[in-house]
Amino acid sequence: MDITSQIHSYLTTAPTSNFLQQAVEMVDHWQGRDNLLWRVECRGQEAVLKLFLDAGQARSRRQFDGQQIFAPLGVAPRPLWVDRYPEGLARQVLVYEWQPGTLLDPENLAQMVGLARSVAQIHSSDASEVRRFCPNPLNLDYLWRVLGGSIGPIQHWLAERQAKAVQDHFNQVSNSAQALVKAALPLWTSAPPGAVHGDLKLENCIDSFGAVILLDWEMFGLGDPALEVATFFQLSQDVLDADAQATWLEHYLDGVDQPGLAQRIAVYQRLLPFQAVCYLLDGLRQQTDAEASTLQANLPFLKATLVATLHQAAMALQVEVDDMSEHVETLLGRAS
Repeated sequence: MDITSQIHSYLTTAPTSNFLQQAVEMVDHWQGRDNLLWRVECRGQEAVLKLFLDAGQARSRRQFDGQQIFAPLGVAPRPLWVDRYPEGLARQVLVYEWQPGTLLDPENLAQMVGLARSVAQIHSSDASEVRRFCPNPLNLDYLWRVLGGSIGPIQHWLAERQAKAVQDHFNQVSNSAQALVKAALPLWTSAPPGAVHGDLKLENCIDSFGAVILLDWEMFGLGDPALEVATFFQLSQDVLDADAQATWLEHYLDGVDQPGLAQRIAVYQRLLPFQAVCYLLDGLRQQTDAEASTLQANLPFLKATLVATLHQAAMALQVEVDDMSEHVETLLGRAS
C-alpha cells in the first residue's frame, strides 16, 4: 500500500479521524521541507492533512495551538484535529481547513500592509494563552549566548588556517557585536516574551480574498517579536528594499503597543548579519573530509556568499570595510 492509500485509509477508518466512515476524495499531494501534505475533500469540506517527517510530536502540537488561537482572528487556517499516534501511520498528523489563496507579491503594497497588520495581531495577542516556548532565541541575551559559543572555536580555527586577514576582520566585527549587545541589553529588561509565528517569511503567507493568512505554524510559541521582525527583514532583503521595509515596519508598529520595540528590532538588524557570518564559518570549521568534494564544487558560490556576508556584517556593525575576496579565496582553498 502506497503512502497516499495509507493516508486515505487513516482518514476513513481511524477512530480519531473526523472523517471516519465517510467518503474522502484525495485532491492533491505535495511535499514540504519536513513534511508531506494532502489536500482532501469530505462531504463538501476541504482540508489539508500534514504528515510530519521530523520532530512531529512537538511541531504538530505547536502548529495546532497556533492555528487554534489565531484562526478566530482570521490570520491562520482553522485546525480540525491533531493526532500524535495516528492509527496505521508511523508519524504524527495535523488536519486543518484548506485555505484558498495566492502567495504574496512583495511589490503589492496592500498585501504587504496586510501582512504587517496580521503579524501585529499575533505579536500583540495575550501571551498567557501560549503554552510553549518557540525554539528560536527568547531575547537578545539568549541569542548572544548561542553566538558566543561559536566565536572562540571560529577564532581558533582561523588561526590554525593562518587566515590572519579574515581572522582580524572577524575579531573586529565580533568585538563590535559584543559592544552593541552590552549597550543594548537594557532594552530587554521590561520586554517579556510574546506570541510569535516562529517561521515568518513570505512563502509561508497567502492572500486569501484580501486577508493575509499565515501558514506553517510549526515553530509557534513564546518568543521575541523583535527578533521575528528583524529575521523577516533579513530573509526578505532581496525583494523588500529599505524603503519597503520601512513602510512595512510603520504599519506593523501602528498595531503593536510595545515601548522600545522599534529600537530592539534595529539592534537585531545590526546583529543578524554577524550571526550569518558565524553560521558560515562554523559550517566550514566543522566540515568533514567526506564533504570536501562538495565544498570544492560549490567554491565560487560559497566565496561570493561569505564575502558578501562579511561585508554586510561590517557595514551593519560600523566596522571599516575591506575587500575580503582574495583573503576568503585563500581561506577556502586551505579549508578544502
